[in-house]
Amino acid sequence: NVMMLPVSPNDATCTVVIGNFESYQINKWMRLPKFEGRKIKDRLLNHSLPLIHHPRVTMSKGIDEFDLPDLYSNFKKKQKGFLLQHLDALHTWLDNLDGILNELKELLAKRGVVRNNTVIVMTVNSGQSDLLGNFICQARSKGFDIGNVLVFSTDEETHKLVQGLGVASYYDHKNLGDMPKGEAKVYGDPVFARMMLAKVYCVLYVALLGHDVLFSDVDVVWLKNPLDFFHDKSNTEIQKYDILAQHDGSAQPRYNPLSANSGFYYVRANKKSQYLFTSLIYDGALVRKTKSHQQVLVQLLLEHQSMFGLKVKVFDKLLTKEFPGGFHYHQDWNTMRQLLSGNSPAYIFHMSWTENKVNKLKFLQQLGFWHLNDVCMDEQGQKLLEGDILDGSLSERCCSKEAIVTCHFSDKPSSEKCKDSGAPNIDNRG
Repeated sequence: NVMMLPVSPNDATCTVVIGNFESYQINKWMRLPKFEGRKIKDRLLNHSLPLIHHPRVTMSKGIDEFDLPDLYSNFKKKQKGFLLQHLDALHTWLDNLDGILNELKELLAKRGVVRNNTVIVMTVNSGQSDLLGNFICQARSKGFDIGNVLVFSTDEETHKLVQGLGVASYYDHKNLGDMPKGEAKVYGDPVFARMMLAKVYCVLYVALLGHDVLFSDVDVVWLKNPLDFFHDKSNTEIQKYDILAQHDGSAQPRYNPLSANSGFYYVRANKKSQYLFTSLIYDGALVRKTKSHQQVLVQLLLEHQSMFGLKVKVFDKLLTKEFPGGFHYHQDWNTMRQLLSGNSPAYIFHMSWTENKVNKLKFLQQLGFWHLNDVCMDEQGQKLLEGDILDGSLSERCCSKEAIVTCHFSDKPSSEKCKDSGAPNIDNRG
């Protein structure tokens, strides 16, 4: 048996292998004080204390990054906590599942979305619709056929916009109708957390219909059609995996050891992957609590890999050049220079690792990856949605064939057009 453990020369960690102890889990004992307050000084490791069993994602300062959801947020007022909130949502989801699957089956057939038994799945609310619009416009500017994209819109305005741009949209108002319309201000805020559940629903829906899924966040742009990579039968190594994911780039313990990015991954529809995402649905209360479905998904990938033989591939963040993202944008300028020169094997670029939508837009604009006209953004875009919208009627007005380049920051990778622009720095280190 092989277990992957972190190795740090500066960490006073002792790894113990015990014979005749049939367990595939890692247990953790730490010399931490019993504490109830929030002061960091009351949580520090103390080597004079006895070893006490702790959750395995407990940090050295006593912070448990997998704190469990509460039944009530306020017991006296009977205000439901994340656990009861999710049970209510789960009840609604189960009651409507059969009807939604039937509607989706009809929509996929009517629009001819399924290609090579694969559907490209995205989900978005009104607050992030600028990024979706840019994905559609940028892909079409490169001549890509995105007829097999299905967008799960979480509000009526976004549903109309997607249809107006000529892409298939499904509005699951029964489960997603109360989702926030605004954008997440920062990573992990309440709006971000709620949208994470939408990302879980949409993948499972399509997988339950027996179709493979390429799930993509809306802050992705295409350089080549990524399905050509995943459908390449000559690449026999790739074909044997149930799930293939972009590397997140983060080394945080809550994402280790796989560090799969939940914003770009390919799923082969089979009983292993279907059960994986069903399990993720049932763990929805933990998604709400941790504000990250990626954190929960990574741990389920580990468990299902071990228990059920789920075959998982996470592309190496340094050796694999086909799927660069925010990690490379902020820390690997050599990869970005190669990408911008046109000599990169990259299929996509994912503007991950970025605090909010405002900066995502700015980074994409100065990279030369922005193709959405101002008239379709923010308040101007909302005015366009007044009245009836015909399928595809907004495409010409919203999309620019040429990249719309704006130079925002001198200390970030950018298009050649931004060379010597005199733009300010965004990072303190310059």
